[in-house]
Amino acid sequence: MIRYALRLVAAGVVLSAALADAAVQPAPAGPAEELGTLETAGSQLLFDYDFDEAFEHYARVSERYPEHPTGPYNLATTVWTRLAQRSNGMRGSSLRNDRFFSQQGRPEATPEEEAAFREHLEEAYRRGRALLERDPDDVEALYYLGASEALESGWSVIVDRAWFRAARQIRRGVGRHRRVQELDPGFRDAYAVPGAYDYGVATLPRALRWLAFLFGIRGDREAGLEAVLTTADEGRRARWGGLWTWALLMQREEREDEALAAIRRLNTRFPKNPDFVLDEVSILTARGDFEAARELAERVLERREAGFGNYRLALPGLAEARLGEALLFQERWEEAEAMFSRGLAAEPNPEVRAVLLFRRGNARDGAGKRGTALTDYGRVVRDDADPVLGEWAEELRRAPWPDAAPEGSHPVR
Repeated sequence: MIRYALRLVAAGVVLSAALADAAVQPAPAGPAEELGTLETAGSQLLFDYDFDEAFEHYARVSERYPEHPTGPYNLATTVWTRLAQRSNGMRGSSLRNDRFFSQQGRPEATPEEEAAFREHLEEAYRRGRALLERDPDDVEALYYLGASEALESGWSVIVDRAWFRAARQIRRGVGRHRRVQELDPGFRDAYAVPGAYDYGVATLPRALRWLAFLFGIRGDREAGLEAVLTTADEGRRARWGGLWTWALLMQREEREDEALAAIRRLNTRFPKNPDFVLDEVSILTARGDFEAARELAERVLERREAGFGNYRLALPGLAEARLGEALLFQERWEEAEAMFSRGLAAEPNPEVRAVLLFRRGNARDGAGKRGTALTDYGRVVRDDADPVLGEWAEELRRAPWPDAAPEGSHPVR
């Protein structure tokens, strides 16, 4: 039960809402205003994937405000975001069918990354607890302690796969943020973490929901979504993270128009980030807007080749996979097959490789190349990097795609 309950929490809360964000509403005058300005600058660097610059920036913030948790918390967040990004963690399309946590790969932190994450997170905890000792109702201290617990929960789930430890951490974080809401209902940053948690519990399979109920764990799908949207629309520190969480959950809900509107806001704000654009391609494809998806995916490849922004950080083969899918669903079989082969030549990680192999098999099936399609499906099954794709590949070994397309494998069938 714990593993299922945490899948969406980790994907939605920790990868997104737990990222500290810009002071997009006016902060009070004085030191708080300066701190808000510094948080704004830091979030721009972080979400644009300027990781080295973000780390240097937050180190300066930590030195300038040695008692406030925001500096070390954001240093830990920067370590985590960089790790998640290079491990294909910053994506939303796989949430549509629960592929995120069925995939076998996980981020591999270096010893230096793990040490840095722990060091900065412990300092954020120390500063937050020191503030609470002075004032047990300090809402900023409660907020940052809760955010730190959510962030650590994400590390426990996705890096360590320590489900019970993560459950304790996220529940503490949710409790602290609910306390912030009681003390100051206008503190809108504190709504996204409890909201994503409520949504995750409420969308468990029915049997697991009943089991959770027996343990006193309750969720609320609509209230959870409303809480996440509150932060996305009105948050000061976590607005953009809340918006990214909202975009993820809208994809899971198959509310593609709302997901598209959210992701486009993120693309406008953070133009150097390739993952937001690639998610827009995925959403357009899911909507059946294949021509728009193709044009945008081609632009991603052009920008990557031109060295634009931080597009070099896009995972090898992922842009080719997205462009190939747009071509595939337009039934441009030969072009799609060539694009998937190009992606495979880029030496992608196991999860991206599984997508490329599966979709190349689809393209070959569509072109009547049944023998080579079966070879690709067999490789997907043997590699076992993505169990959902493995199940689809098994089905397609019995009958060809697209006529026998498994449910979820084709956006308009």
